[in-house]
Amino acid sequence: MSCFSQVINPITGENTWQEREDDYDYHQEVANAGFGDMLHDWERNQKYFAALKKTIGEMRSAGREVHVLDIGTGTGILSMMALDAGADTVTACEAFLPMANCAEKILAANGAGDKVRLIRKRSTDILIGKDMPRKANLLVAELLDTELIGEGAISIYNHAHDELLTEDALCIPARARCYAQVAQTPLAAQWNSLKTLPNLDGEPLLRPPEQLKACQGEAALHDVQLSQLPPSSFRPLTDPVEIFQFDFQRKAPREKQRQQLLRLQSKQPGAAEVVFYWWDIHLDDGGDILLSCAPYWAHPDIKELASKGKDLPLPNVVPWRDHWMQAIYYIPKPLHLLEAGQAFHLSCHHDEYSLWFDAREEKPDKAVRRHTCSCDLHMTYSRSRIGQMNQSPRNKRYLRYLEESLEAGQSRVLVLGNGCLLGLASSALGAASVQLHEPHRFSRRLLESIVQHNELKNVEFVDKLEELETSQLAGLTHIFAEPYFMNAILPWDNFYFGSLLLKIKDKLSAGVRISPCSAKIYALPVEFLDLHKIRAPIGSCEGFDLRFFDEMVERSAEQAVSLVEAQPLWEYPCRALAPPQQVLSVDFTNFSEENHLEGSIKWKHTGSCNGVALWVDWQLTDDSSPKSIVSTGPSEPVTPGEFVKWDMFVRQGVHFPRTTKEAISSLDWSTDFRPLLGELNFSFKPRRP
Repeated sequence: MSCFSQVINPITGENTWQEREDDYDYHQEVANAGFGDMLHDWERNQKYFAALKKTIGEMRSAGREVHVLDIGTGTGILSMMALDAGADTVTACEAFLPMANCAEKILAANGAGDKVRLIRKRSTDILIGKDMPRKANLLVAELLDTELIGEGAISIYNHAHDELLTEDALCIPARARCYAQVAQTPLAAQWNSLKTLPNLDGEPLLRPPEQLKACQGEAALHDVQLSQLPPSSFRPLTDPVEIFQFDFQRKAPREKQRQQLLRLQSKQPGAAEVVFYWWDIHLDDGGDILLSCAPYWAHPDIKELASKGKDLPLPNVVPWRDHWMQAIYYIPKPLHLLEAGQAFHLSCHHDEYSLWFDAREEKPDKAVRRHTCSCDLHMTYSRSRIGQMNQSPRNKRYLRYLEESLEAGQSRVLVLGNGCLLGLASSALGAASVQLHEPHRFSRRLLESIVQHNELKNVEFVDKLEELETSQLAGLTHIFAEPYFMNAILPWDNFYFGSLLLKIKDKLSAGVRISPCSAKIYALPVEFLDLHKIRAPIGSCEGFDLRFFDEMVERSAEQAVSLVEAQPLWEYPCRALAPPQQVLSVDFTNFSEENHLEGSIKWKHTGSCNGVALWVDWQLTDDSSPKSIVSTGPSEPVTPGEFVKWDMFVRQGVHFPRTTKEAISSLDWSTDFRPLLGELNFSFKPRRP
């Protein structure tokens, strides 16, 4: 049975009704749950299995029975490992019913259906004597996230020790340690605060108001693949230091709130702007089996891993995982350390679900409260959008267009888009009038504060284009956009610019200048080192058949996952297999024109095509100068066989082809664009030699 759901079409901006099956939300949750990523994490799987074998072997050697509880069993993989390692009984719980039903099939397929007690409940709802015949003396669980405690691990472990485990119970993992490294990084700082926008001569054009300068930002983590940060983009000011330990095995409750004050010394001068964060876990009680989430420069096994992965770039020799990454935490007010050896205090805090940090020269006399945004910037825009607003090479191309095309005291500009600081700059460049179409309340409030602070007198905000009179539209000399719209997920969702133009096109003068004047979408077949694993089937894992899981995810992906999804590709290295190929061109002066295009891309470098990257190039003017192009794709020219360097302040589109064992040498593609309906569809078909 199906139903109709109301959704906003990002290209048209209109509310539309889409027919969806009743279980659409279920399929979406299954397809995006991230179980596949974990099951492709070979180090995680091998070390959990090794810890189970070691722990159960030692317990049995000591004459003890082994009764295992597996919390959040997922596919049942850890329960099957426990059985294989010699556990007497295994109880598994899984609250997500579709996953629990899948686990039941997987357990049966692997001969464990009658050996594992499967409970379809949260562990905190389990009752001894009703759901479990006895308390367990070995707990195995994977309840961790990038922040370690963000999925509620503290409360889950506390409840398990109080209600479900024996006094002498062991846990896998047994302990965790959290690490922090203070650093200066102008690159990451761009993701956290709005900088002064200079003109082409470097002189201040728009300054951020005091409320932005005083804002401490958001304490929430910024999860990234730290190993992919260019080494030249940061300066470590300290070595990594241990900040917290979590003993999952002790009977005493784990504290839900703690603080740690560390007196550190800087290794070199710099501004303490961020804290890099990660953790490691000892999976066994003896501490012999260690799994580290450290970036490559701090990984304990980097020498051994580098010797084994000689064909890989050094940042990629450490085991890849997307479910446990690293994090950046932004220090509320950067602390300037003027010389090497200067002492300062790092204040580290956690509550039940999250962490936050501060750095001060003097020892704080009380606990540092978790900071929140007070300026609208952080609560309105994503980290990548804030970074994009600060991106100097990009901004210079827009400003070059504005400086060359605007006539002081004569130009009348209409700006389309959310948070278009560059459009606002046209006022500072001398435009006679600037009208900003800014319907988003918080974004508008932020821009209004910038207008007031910079004393711009000729700026008017517009909620709806319908508010503009015919005479106002006819008098416009320029229509400008970056374009950026807050509903956009994929780069071409910002074609909403064209839909807005259609609303006013017939009322514009013949000589009005529109920028960007056109856009082109490019496709690039690539070979990812790792990203494709988030959509790749598992098959088997550590000898256990998981094909039922693959079938479940594939069915759900067909229902709920777009053919192209958004990813920040700078975090996921890939090699180009061919030069980029244009798959669509859109003229914004004739946006309503439908397009159907077909073509083929032939490999110029041998490799396995496990992804197709897509992006938009915005053409600011109709000349052929590369300086008139603002790209959301590669930041340097693409060379087949080489790693692609991607724009770090926007997400690109990615299509993951079906996995095939056959050799592929080219890719047939087609593009269908129906702008009035807001439909943009791609088709990719691998071709054999």
